[in-house]
Amino acid sequence: MVKKTDTLGELIQSHPESAPLLAQAGLHCIGCHVSAYESLEEGCLAHGLDKAAIDALVVAINARIKEYDSLPKAYFSPLAVEKLEARRKKSKFVRIVQSFNGFDFEPSDSKEADELEIEVSSKKKNFSVLASPRLERMLRGLKIDFDRKTNDFEAKRC
Repeated sequence: MVKKTDTLGELIQSHPESAPLLAQAGLHCIGCHVSAYESLEEGCLAHGLDKAAIDALVVAINARIKEYDSLPKAYFSPLAVEKLEARRKKSKFVRIVQSFNGFDFEPSDSKEADELEIEVSSKKKNFSVLASPRLERMLRGLKIDFDRKTNDFEAKRC
């Protein structure tokens, strides 16, 4: 549960789904150097929000977090699984990484300590797709597919 005393940087990192709510409230904190140490309440006050607006924002952020907590993990279409398996080749994992187009996948034999595993099943065998906790939250409720025309992965809301 998010509190007014949580830093903006921690909030954005742990719960990226809160960013649109922060922006709607006038806090465009992504990339701001102050967000690393400024609390949500301090940031709101600096941007002219009153106590009632701050309390309402905290309630809205916690509701959004609860909504995201209930979303299913990313689903991979059979074609996406086939393409991931080809990309994985002989590696143990495939890692989801952010890119200019949104995201991409790269083979990996190791897992970072904080990475989450998303299980993927194929006809040949099961394997895991690795994602940072932040990226895994961003992909919740999405169907990952592969577009043969663009030769690229794409994500759509389920």
